Amino acid sequence: MKRFVYFLDDRINLITVLFLFWSLYWGLNGLDKFFNGKSELLLDGWATQATIVDLKEDGAPNKPVYKIQPSTKIGWFGVNRDDKMAMYFRTLHMPRWVAIGSLYFFAVAEIILGAMFLALFFWGLRTEEKRETVKNMFSDRTVHRLAFKGSVLIFVAFSTGDILFGDRMELWEHGTFLVMTLVTYDMWYKSDQFFLDLRRKRLQGIDDDDDTNSRQASSYNLKTDKE
Repeated sequence: MKRFVYFLDDRINLITVLFLFWSLYWGLNGLDKFFNGKSELLLDGWATQATIVDLKEDGAPNKPVYKIQPSTKIGWFGVNRDDKMAMYFRTLHMPRWVAIGSLYFFAVAEIILGAMFLALFFWGLRTEEKRETVKNMFSDRTVHRLAFKGSVLIFVAFSTGDILFGDRMELWEHGTFLVMTLVTYDMWYKSDQFFLDLRRKRLQGIDDDDDTNSRQASSYNLKTDKE
């Protein structure tokens, strides 16, 4: 049981989980723009917003004459991004084709970012030996840096659009996720430097004797030169 716990601790660390979060965030947001919801009328009684009734001569309510029913977007994502983006660009007197072109440009960029973070997630699940013995754009952290840089650039673009379109709620949302991106990058960078330093110590022979430990757990029991 102890070996299994250390195995989970070694393979699934917080940074790996955050990579999974960002892969879902970008991937689903990108796909969101390709699956527009369609408006459908809700006729269920619980959705009725108002009722117009016919009153009797004494003022008592009679049977309902009209009911006001809402419409809602039905679909995988429940939002029509095409219409929403066209409405934004209309405020700047820009044609619909510019809005749609911009929308799907960012949609493709988001899906690419989602794929990059998903690749980083699976890369993080590999053992240290398999990660450090190969030389590629993952081992030299190029994919890591590009994923974070791309995320920041998209949030900057989104925030600029929010200011131009006057949507302060979207600006607050994108600003919050921009901060989350920077926090994630800081956590990844510091933890990566920590594990690189730990690997250097192990190459120098400074290590504990419990092979069942994870890299994270064993870092608290490193031998010193005096021991």
